[in-house]
Amino acid sequence: MSGARVVWMVAKREIKTRMLTKANIISMTVMVVLIAVGAVVGNYFLHRDGEAPVLRIALAEEVADLRPDLEGSAEARGLTLELTTMTADEARAALDPDGDGDDEAPSAFLDGEPAAPRMLVATSPDGETADVVGAAVRSFATAQQIDELGGDPGAFAAAVAQAAPRVEAVGEPRNDQLDGAAFGVAIAMISLLFGALIGSGSMIAMGVVEEKTSRVVEILLAMIRPSQLLAGKILGIGVYGLFQILVLGGALALAALSLGVAGLDIDVGAALAWLVLWFLIGYTIYALLFGGFAALVSRQEDIGSVTTPLLFLLFIPFYATMFLVPSDPDGTLVRVLSQIPIFAPFMMPVRDAVGALQPWEMPLSVAIALATIPGLVWVAARVYQRGVLHTGGRMKLADALR
Repeated sequence: MSGARVVWMVAKREIKTRMLTKANIISMTVMVVLIAVGAVVGNYFLHRDGEAPVLRIALAEEVADLRPDLEGSAEARGLTLELTTMTADEARAALDPDGDGDDEAPSAFLDGEPAAPRMLVATSPDGETADVVGAAVRSFATAQQIDELGGDPGAFAAAVAQAAPRVEAVGEPRNDQLDGAAFGVAIAMISLLFGALIGSGSMIAMGVVEEKTSRVVEILLAMIRPSQLLAGKILGIGVYGLFQILVLGGALALAALSLGVAGLDIDVGAALAWLVLWFLIGYTIYALLFGGFAALVSRQEDIGSVTTPLLFLLFIPFYATMFLVPSDPDGTLVRVLSQIPIFAPFMMPVRDAVGALQPWEMPLSVAIALATIPGLVWVAARVYQRGVLHTGGRMKLADALR
């Protein structure tokens, strides 16, 4: 049987025991539902006040010429305007402060001369009504005066709208402030990556120790090589982790789009694609370390002695990204750390999302990470081969490498 087929058989065994369990299916469903509920709740709070407020104004027949100016003034302020025509007596009845408080009642009544109308209100004018009416009257009076002087009010309005200074910068613009929405999406993505790497790495470590404790590994190694067993385990759990990333990352991307992120300068699809790439690179790096070093212990009680240092290799880059990148996304320290393979899966997606990357940085970081993997394969395979059949106390790393 070929080596690739053996590795795939081990991988299928891991996929079946990890991915297709009832507990995993339920937990994944619950997380997707929570993301969906969060999107619905977020949409409600973001858009519950999204409808433009309605402003109701009543007009007398003699000020009907103010209609276009009132509509333009309300539209400029994001208000929905409802205009009705009535007499002064009808308006007084509708504006009666001692009435029944009808929501459909107008907030003001205009009559008299369009250039200087009387505004009748119940008690005192509200700010929005006063602003809309004031701007409309000024616009009408200006157009009237221009027309009387023989000018074209439309041409005058167009000229005023186009009157603006032409800005020229001496130097390149500085990007000292992060786009909050882009940074938020990036942090959500690397948080998902962080959780997936911790879960996958811990799963590999526990699987290795379980096989040693139950002595199943001795039976398996009688038929296949240790490197094939480790490779199949990493591949199978990697498929499971990638499935998590695609499902949960896709759910987060859909939630972000539903919350209106698509209207901002964020390419959620590209962010998800980079997340998948960096998961594959990061998973390979950390899975090799977790799988190889877990073989040094023989009991579940001792697994923390090898996984704790590896977890710090995850915590440090994650929190360094959260604290260093917002303050100085293109600083020297951040640029250097972004090229280190254990930092790159976290820092690169965030720096890319906030536009702080030079064109050469991402390819170089990927190349360095890929060049590091063969060395980690050698170290992990050597430690695993020496330690997987070791029983008793914890085997020293130096003894496994010797």
